[in-house]
Formats: sequence, C-alpha cells, structure tokens
Amino acid sequence: MGNKKHLKSVICLLLTMLMAFSVVFVAYAAESDVAQTGATTTVYFKNTENWSNVSAYVWVKGTQTSVKSWPGEAMTLHEDNIYKYTVNGDYNMIIFNNGSDSKKTADLDLGQDGYLYDYSKNTWEKYAEPTPTDPSSETQETQAPKPTTPVESKIVFFKNTDDWSSVNAYMWTDGTGNNKTWPGEAMTNIGEDIWQYEVKGSWNMIIFNNGSGIQTGNLTFPGNGYIYDYATSKWDVYDTSAITVKSVSTDLKSPQYKDTEILLSAEATSTEGAVSYKFSVTNGSKTTVLSDYSAVNSVKWTPSAVGTYTITYDFKDAKGNENQRTATYVIEDDTVLSKPVIKKVTPGSSQVKIGEQMNLAVTAGGGKIGTNLLFYKYTVKDSSGKVLNVPFYTKKAYYNYTPKAMGQFTITVSVQNAYNDIVERTYTYNSVEDPDNPIVPTTPTQKPTNPNPSGILGDADNNGALEIFDATCIQKHQAYLITDADINLVNADYDKDGIVSVTDATRVQQKLANIN
Repeated sequence: MGNKKHLKSVICLLLTMLMAFSVVFVAYAAESDVAQTGATTTVYFKNTENWSNVSAYVWVKGTQTSVKSWPGEAMTLHEDNIYKYTVNGDYNMIIFNNGSDSKKTADLDLGQDGYLYDYSKNTWEKYAEPTPTDPSSETQETQAPKPTTPVESKIVFFKNTDDWSSVNAYMWTDGTGNNKTWPGEAMTNIGEDIWQYEVKGSWNMIIFNNGSGIQTGNLTFPGNGYIYDYATSKWDVYDTSAITVKSVSTDLKSPQYKDTEILLSAEATSTEGAVSYKFSVTNGSKTTVLSDYSAVNSVKWTPSAVGTYTITYDFKDAKGNENQRTATYVIEDDTVLSKPVIKKVTPGSSQVKIGEQMNLAVTAGGGKIGTNLLFYKYTVKDSSGKVLNVPFYTKKAYYNYTPKAMGQFTITVSVQNAYNDIVERTYTYNSVEDPDNPIVPTTPTQKPTNPNPSGILGDADNNGALEIFDATCIQKHQAYLITDADINLVNADYDKDGIVSVTDATRVQQKLANIN
C-alpha cells in the first residue's frame, strides 16, 4: 500500500512539472511568435533639406525597445531625394535624422506601409512608386487618350558621349501608355555627338538607350528644347545662340517662404559684345520686373505672396542677340510651419568698418510648435576658424558686434524652435578701414605676378574676354573668397594704380555698361 501511495506522489509531481513546463513553453512561444510575425512596414522620407545622410530611428512607444540605438539605421536612397526604409516588427514610432541631433524630425507615429513623410510639409502621404527602369519584356504599345486639341510637338536632345552606334528614346507616362514598345523610337544624329527626337505626345518620363542593354535611368522629361548630357548626367537648355548662358541660380533652393530675401544670379558671355541682364518673376497673370537690362548680373527678390513663380532670366548682347532661361520657384506660407526658417539677415555678407559696431538684424519665421517661440544664437569666427565671442541662445532677433581686427570673419546665425529643430546660415564679412573704398590689408598687390596675361585690361579671369564675371572675380578677391592664384592681377588692375581694389570692379562694370 505504501509503495502505491509513493508512486502516486511521484506521478503527481511529474504531471505538475510537465504542466508548469508547458505553460512556460507556450508563453515563450507566444512571445517569440509576436516578435516573428510583426508587420513589415516600408516607409519613405523626402529629403527636402538635402541632408548628406538620412537615418531612421524606430522604437516602441513607452518603452526602450528600438531597432537600433540612436541615430538608428541608415536609409537607402530610392530615387532623386526620396529615401526608403523597411522595418520588421510591431514598432510604432520613428524619427528621421541626418545621423546627429542637429537635424531631425519630431517624434512621429510610424506611417502606414507605403507612405512617405515630406519634411518640408511635416505630413505623411501615399508614395507612388516609379515605373521600373529596365522592362523585363517588351510591353505592348498603347495609345494615349485622344486630346481635344492637337498636342504640340517638342524636341529633346541627347549628347552621345559614349559613341553609341544608335540612340533610342523610350517615353511614357504612368497609366497612359508609351511612345513605342521597348526600346522606343530611334533618334536622329544631327552631328557633333548630338542626337535629336521629336516628341509627339504628352509623355513626362524618358529613357535614352542604345537598344543593346546600355541605358540611362528613369529621367523626368523637363520640356521642349532640353539636352541630356550622358557624361554629366545633367539636363540643360540646348541652343545655338551667340550668347552662351553659363549659369542661372538662386542662393536658396525652392521652396522658400514669403518675405524671404532670395538672391538671383546669372552669368553669360557672347561672341558679339558685352551681355546685359534682366530679371523678372511671374505669379499667375502678374509679372514683375526686378531689374531691367543692365551690366549687373544679380538682384535680390523678396516675394510677398505665396504661389508658384516663374523666374525669367533675359540676356542681350551689344549686337541685339537675345537668350533666355526660366525656372520654377515655389513660395509657401510659414504661418503654421513648425520648423524654423531664416528669411533675411541685415546686413548680409559685406564690407564693414573696423572698430565700428555692426548691428545684425534677423527676420525668421516658422516655429509654430510647442511654445511657438524662436531662439537665436550668433557665432563669430575669424578666418582661421577661431571663435571670437561666447555663443548662446537668446530670444533676441538681433546681435551687435564690433570687429577689432582687419580681415575676413564670419557670423553663423542659428535659429531654433521649441522642439530643438535648428536652421543655420553663415555670412562672410570683411572689416576694413573704409567700406566705401576698401584697401587690401597687409601689403598692396604688386604688379605683375601672373604669367601670360591676356593683355585685355579688366580680364581678371584671363579667358580672353572682358565680361561681368571679371568684375565679380575682382569683388570676390577683395572679400577674400578667392586667392591671388585665382585671378590675373595684371589684368585686374583696371585703373593701373598698382593695386587691385573694388574701384577696378566698378570701372569694369561701367565699361561694360558704356558708362564713362
């Protein structure tokens, strides 16, 4: 009888241990199952601030559980400035950042699968995938819906720098078809490695290819008269005008915000005389001329209304030849913007008088988050990078500084919102004895030190022609933005007084404008 009782006790004990083990195993299995079956979420980030690196820090709200420690995992460049990241598991929070605390979003709820976060708008939106670059098989040619009015034909050009024996243009618009089945239609060789194609249809995407496996990526078709350079992977306007447009630019990238000061600049040369510049902007039906034809190749623009503007750069030379470039620029409203923006700093980069107090004034916007306050910091550095003041954040949108030594120095303006989002901009100043007639510090520029001068008085860049860029070159030299090695000092000394100064730049501008 005793043995039976002992046996029952042993069996009961074993059953109890087995049940306990089962409970632990089931609990572990359930926990493991949660980790293994968490949803896969792919999100995208629109890098409108052009960060050099983009990372995603992902975690579970209310816990310390994260995919990876700060700043998280690097995102993958998907197309243009769109970055992609896929997370496995039941994570529900995310911060996009540039790999540090200086540039980042606020704490965000992890978006739905396939959604994009636009940093400039602070919003999530559904992301539309681009059409695959390399069709795995030929698609059937389809016809776009018939327009109510005839579609105006356009011309696109391709610079065949790799000596393809033939060039094709494959064009399409998502959801409406293509110009022809892959590899598209043959282009025409018009000489000097330039190929031409007449676009008949409202297509907005294009791939140039040689029909044998070598091709560009998916390219957005910019419009009539553009040429794609295969060597540089860049679009530019194709023209044969006597006026060569070297560049048109803005110092701040679109989009910006109303009441922001934006510098428009252009540079052009002509085989038939000096070039004059005209700047204008169009918003809707209203066109405003910012600066009429003159030798001045830059102008400041402060838009007071939101909208999508067309900036028009007009060029005219001494013989009446003309050329033109246009660019689209978006101005947005910052009255509900959370991130801070710097709209204007006065004075901007310029000459200032040594020993005299300069009064820096900052116009900023955004910051509509938390306390809705903006904080300002000013960091002054000399040309060697040494900090000359004690930087700290303040609510004052102005700063007073007195330069104590001649030469170049910088002031970096930092603006921060209540959530520690920061925007910075650096301005360069040159302290001189007389800003209206600055004298180069240390020893005067000596004549002549440059070999093989072109012999053209005022030709500071020594390219064999007198143009507005020569005046710009002299001004940059006086502001210490370029060195003696970057300028022909013999030619730059326009008034032949033995010193290169801002007066020489002024004389060059007067000469180009035919002002005695």
